[in-house]
Amino acid sequence: MSDSIWVDFFARYSTSAVVSIADWVMNALQPSSVDASAMTSEIRRINSPLCDSCAPDGARRRAEIRRESTRRGRSLSMSGRRGNISPVRVALSVYLGAIAALAACDPADALDAAGGQVVATRAVRPGTHGADTLIVGRPFDAIWLDPARVTDNESVEVTEQIYDRLLNYRPGTHEIEPGLAVAWETSDGGRVWTFKLRPGVRFHDGTPFDADAVVFSFERQRDPNHPFHRDDFQYWGGTYHNIVSIEAVDELTVRITIEEPYAPFEANMAMFPVAIVSPAAVRKWGDDYAEHPVGTGPFRLASWTRGDRIVLERNDDYWGGAPQIRTLVFRTIPDARQRLIALESGAIDIAYSIQPEELQFVQLHPDLELHRRPANNVAYLAMNTRHPPFDDVRVRRAANYAINKEPIVKLLYQGQAIAAEGPLPPTQWGYHRVDEPYRYDPARARELLAAAAADGRFRYDQTYTLYAPSTPRPYLPNPQGVARAVRANLADVGIKTELVVQPFDRHLDSVRRGVHDLCILGWVGDNGDPDNFLYVLFDRNNARVGSARNVAFLDDAELHGLLVWAQQSQDREEREHYYARAQRLIHELAPWVPLAHSQVNVAARRDLAGIVIGPSGQIDYKEVRRP
Repeated sequence: MSDSIWVDFFARYSTSAVVSIADWVMNALQPSSVDASAMTSEIRRINSPLCDSCAPDGARRRAEIRRESTRRGRSLSMSGRRGNISPVRVALSVYLGAIAALAACDPADALDAAGGQVVATRAVRPGTHGADTLIVGRPFDAIWLDPARVTDNESVEVTEQIYDRLLNYRPGTHEIEPGLAVAWETSDGGRVWTFKLRPGVRFHDGTPFDADAVVFSFERQRDPNHPFHRDDFQYWGGTYHNIVSIEAVDELTVRITIEEPYAPFEANMAMFPVAIVSPAAVRKWGDDYAEHPVGTGPFRLASWTRGDRIVLERNDDYWGGAPQIRTLVFRTIPDARQRLIALESGAIDIAYSIQPEELQFVQLHPDLELHRRPANNVAYLAMNTRHPPFDDVRVRRAANYAINKEPIVKLLYQGQAIAAEGPLPPTQWGYHRVDEPYRYDPARARELLAAAAADGRFRYDQTYTLYAPSTPRPYLPNPQGVARAVRANLADVGIKTELVVQPFDRHLDSVRRGVHDLCILGWVGDNGDPDNFLYVLFDRNNARVGSARNVAFLDDAELHGLLVWAQQSQDREEREHYYARAQRLIHELAPWVPLAHSQVNVAARRDLAGIVIGPSGQIDYKEVRRP
């Protein structure tokens, strides 16, 4: 690595981080007259406690270190000009002195409860939580904890620990295995599904799990006249709308009848929206149930301080065996740098959404480990086809030619992604590569816009709204950076935009209501079936204002027919044929600019075992342990 890279590298991280890799750094640097072991000892000396409560002469030592860092900076700079020392050593020495004076003592106190920002200036020491507590740092809090109402990753991650479904995915895969149902069978040509339920299971509130609980959990979503039905049950209308009835055959048998044979049905039964809720708890809490969830899962809710933390406690009576972790805490730390500092210091054990440029630090750190998985996801720019000029396919195709994806992937994803050519990631079965994908061609984009302008369908003097989230997502680690790059590319060909940046919950609400002209969003596959991408994100049935997941609001009859035929076919080869046709049609209609398929990176303390990232980018926490 060059000296300039090292200077930037050390400028990013906490003193304790530098200390832990000091020996490695000294060996990596070019030989010089500075003694490496002496330098390492000096680093450790200046990293000792600095605050008044930890050292009686804390104030005196802080002043001493500030003077020393200034003196050494001048001295080493002079030595560097004589060729005796690499410039990076100057940066390292000055940096160490400066951050030592500003280091924090207690990582818990260093992060404020409201947003995870550094508010104290005391030296960092190892985390104080016990071995049976696991703390996860995330950029955003859950929105709700009712599985019927959630769609965001943060909410889903927590609900997956609280609830169970009739069927489960085998850890790390989308292969189906028994959950609350121990056996199941189909009849009537795939229209009737009968599930035998697991006996002896109880909800966290002590009430029994049985067929009536399954019927209640489904019917409150299916039946608009159910006393606990709500209009914001997001998934039901797009994914489960073909369910006609749910019946309790006996105490431990449930029969579900669907309108037509539906190939993704079994996979959908393992998804979070159809997790089984406690009927007693829903009746007790009513509209507030989403903040007081009760399921049968491996963890139960202990407390939720919005914007700060969710605390879960182990379910010792869990039917699948109690987790080894007793307390599971999800901390909200919006700032990516502070999440990394908290992880390095031991204040948290797992960190999501590490900035791509900081992954190398995790890899080099002796106490940290980077867990990776190619993700089943896509980030995209959607154009609202109900808003002129994006109701004109020429303008949409121009936007596709205008976006230069390679710099976005290399710089903003730091190579931790591949440029997307279509909505399906290449790892997803049913993926079809179109013959002529859109390439970066600003000249062609300008031609298309000129033709649309000549017909009165595009105006160069108009500014269009481009909505983007401020919160990092699994598919979008640097959302504002990507938004600025997209905006610059569009401006270069004549499409002027105004950037509207909002926290993720507000962003999601805005784009589902269709207030945007363009928006940046993404999707993580739920169940391993192409239907979960193509039908969910492009079908007319998912373009309802207020709950839309088809945020391009595309409404195409031919595409709808292809996607429905693919759902009804039980033949894998035939389904792939329909999906190939659907992807070619989506390419022609150009409602999106597909941007990237990213890799999921999760940073964790090295003393953890059992971390397995699933295809949806989440961890099964009941398997995590400290050996």
